[in-house]
Amino acid sequence: MQSLTQPGSTPFSTIKQGWLTACQELEQHGQPYCIATVVAEVGSVPRARGAKMVITPTHQYDTLGGGNLEFQVIQKAREGLAQHKQQASIERFSLAADLGQCCGGAVQVLLEFMQTNQPKVVVFGAGHVCHSLTSILRELPYHLTVVDTRSEWLEPLSSVGITTHCCDEPASMVAEMSSNSHLVVMTQDHSLDYAIVSKALEQNRFSFVGLIGSESKNQRFRFRLEEQLKRPELIEPLICPIGHPDVQGKLPMQVAVSISAQLIERFANSETQHKAEHLSKQSWQAASQARQSLKQVSL
Repeated sequence: MQSLTQPGSTPFSTIKQGWLTACQELEQHGQPYCIATVVAEVGSVPRARGAKMVITPTHQYDTLGGGNLEFQVIQKAREGLAQHKQQASIERFSLAADLGQCCGGAVQVLLEFMQTNQPKVVVFGAGHVCHSLTSILRELPYHLTVVDTRSEWLEPLSSVGITTHCCDEPASMVAEMSSNSHLVVMTQDHSLDYAIVSKALEQNRFSFVGLIGSESKNQRFRFRLEEQLKRPELIEPLICPIGHPDVQGKLPMQVAVSISAQLIERFANSETQHKAEHLSKQSWQAASQARQSLKQVSL
């Protein structure tokens, strides 16, 4: 099957894999995706009711029959993924009138968005604490990525389905991380730690930059960062020493539990705030609709 492209568009990979297997693998890797299902059909259409495909920001799995219909479905799915949509929607496509396909029928496609609001954790450094930390975080609904310069330390993590990146300059990976990522820095080298933390803070995109280390390391890093950064407030996202203050201990698993507890607490607070903002928006919309109804009655 060929990649679906349109003039002026970016090609995306189409993978010959069933939609169900794709869902299982994407869940394991914590990657956002959309399930597109034909739920109604009229006339001649490429695929019958119940046909499914899975769409991610860069790949698609299985097919709804190809052609412009499939291209438009993929486009709408990727728009929803980019907007971090969580609610399902039904889209109607007229193959002749809207899409210029000779089938002549029409379909309704259900788009279900999965894991679009999943917390993202990026760990720099695949040492002993990282291995303990990932053994905890991979059991939680988080999108987990580990970056290191040593392939032999990454291999055991990738073998259990964790996304890993091996590169000579981990700081260069910071630019590729989405802005809603939570960075945990714990490499084997203080100079690497500093380069990553400095790059992350300079970009001013991340709300959480956690650094493993002692209070003296914290003071040394902050002194250098305050001299280097353009504005003093850019240092605010830095958390060092990282970890929940109520969880003590220096063993790798004790440190991992402390960091996990801090992240879990942070994500829980963020989810509570998100729900409060969503309810506030719903209340405003309800009030606005009520005002419109009153105006119509008065007219």
